[in-house]
Amino acid sequence: MKPNLVFIGGCEFSCLIEHLKSDPDKYFPFSGWYSYLEFGETDPYLIVQQRLDGIVEQKPDVIIISQMDKITNTIRNIQFNQNNSKEELDQQLNEIVTQCEDMVERLSGLSAPIMLQYFPWARTKMLNSFKTRPGTYNEVQFLRKYITAMEELALKYPNLYFMDLSGICAFYGYYQTLKTTDKPWSTHIASPAAYIADEFARWINYILRRDKKVKCVLVDLDNTMWHGVIRDVGIENIQVRPFGERFRWEVLRVLYSRGILIGVVSKNDPYLEPQIRSFAEQYLWGTKLACMELSWQDKWLSVKKIQQELNIGADSILFIDDNEFERTQMKTMLPEVRVCDENVFEELLYLPELQPEFVTEESKKRTDYYLQDEQRKTVSQKLTPEQFLQQCQFKINIEKMQPYQVNRVAELIQRTNQLNTSIKRYTQSQIVFFSHDHHCDIFTVTVSDKFGDYGLVGVCIGFHKSNVYEIDTLLFSCRVMSKGVEDYTLTSVLNYAANRNFDKVILRFKKGPKNNQMQTILSKNNFTESAADDDCLVYNFDLKQQQIKPLPKWFSSDNSFEEIGALKEKVLDNDL
Repeated sequence: MKPNLVFIGGCEFSCLIEHLKSDPDKYFPFSGWYSYLEFGETDPYLIVQQRLDGIVEQKPDVIIISQMDKITNTIRNIQFNQNNSKEELDQQLNEIVTQCEDMVERLSGLSAPIMLQYFPWARTKMLNSFKTRPGTYNEVQFLRKYITAMEELALKYPNLYFMDLSGICAFYGYYQTLKTTDKPWSTHIASPAAYIADEFARWINYILRRDKKVKCVLVDLDNTMWHGVIRDVGIENIQVRPFGERFRWEVLRVLYSRGILIGVVSKNDPYLEPQIRSFAEQYLWGTKLACMELSWQDKWLSVKKIQQELNIGADSILFIDDNEFERTQMKTMLPEVRVCDENVFEELLYLPELQPEFVTEESKKRTDYYLQDEQRKTVSQKLTPEQFLQQCQFKINIEKMQPYQVNRVAELIQRTNQLNTSIKRYTQSQIVFFSHDHHCDIFTVTVSDKFGDYGLVGVCIGFHKSNVYEIDTLLFSCRVMSKGVEDYTLTSVLNYAANRNFDKVILRFKKGPKNNQMQTILSKNNFTESAADDDCLVYNFDLKQQQIKPLPKWFSSDNSFEEIGALKEKVLDNDL
């Protein structure tokens, strides 16, 4: 589906829009509305004030604002040495910030994310460049204060993103990104706008979540992570390039710190695994490999095996290989897997799909969780499923969401696809809003066993609606699939609702591409499909007529759901 982009600002958008439209295959097809072409007005504040109805009619998916012309007036005054005391400049900055905040609030009713774009002035510090005169700012100081103010505003408003293009312009050079013929007090994007268009595409894809997040990066070894082939020269003679390959190891370390799994898929002899791991540890420095597949079979088979073992979607895997045949075969056999050559390392850190919205304690430990699962699988092979679950010494706690858990709850809601009844993607601010609603419960599920800690792996959001308790969202990390966590949680929630004299519990299930398993879980726990509501199936549990299943016997808990209920009522009393 084509996104509808609304550009509000002056002629600084012209080259960008032209370039984005020139190559829809590289970027994306979109419909656009550009205020400067419509009205010839360059001040976004006036446009939003006077023509808000016209913007609303566009039904934008993303609103992109530029205040460049507004800032240009101040830069011009500084360069002409007019009205440039600190007090006057601070007042002008406050006016720009206030106007921006007013625009954000006026546009918030559209429920569309807002990108406020900024690119640097190529020629600044022309006045007072060697030593700033007391009592005033030079251009760089004023712009620095503007950037800080906008960053703070973006923190205040979850739907506002401050897009500072300074880094892109510096990386590729002002002469390749900005017009060199501009007056000293103005700046515009140059044509062709290739580099800035690339950055815009990344931001829009990130904001609209057009690209599914990558959970696992799988890399080839020979001639990808180092020079040469192990079988030809031996592991002891492998050459790591200081300005090329070393950087790639550093990139993997950064991705690992974001909670992304790192693994190896290489055509090599399996017996070399200890030597390869030892070699890699010299450069990974604390980064744990989640998997290593060394064999002479086709690499797509190795990737398929890893996908099944990690229990993640193929579309959440990124595969990197220097060999064109291997890349082409991977695209053919596993088209959902993202495939890149070895030159992608430089931009990996900036791709939207590798940018998690939050890095939580659970995400930092993600590799540890999967390695613990390997231990569980080894033990489970010797026992029946029931015996294994009994021996795991599971401990489960369900509690009202605590403030420090908000980021992890948001992360789970954004990332979970398989065990998710609603597929709703609530933001952090929406979750916080729900937590202050007296008619809403947000429960978190944490699990551990004798092998280690699973962390926070489940979320249940429920609403009190007269005599009905509605489970709005129920989801679990796929790491706890088939361990009874879903059954324990549903039994607990049903008991919670029954003890508060609700007549029934309903749940609206929205079918997604991968969440069929949740329907099986609902049926297993005696929920019955009662109706269809828009694009959802309504599941019902009659608390007055139906029997709630007992809690699975292999779990112990530090708290009971009755304590949760008492806590909720105490909170309500205090708030009232």
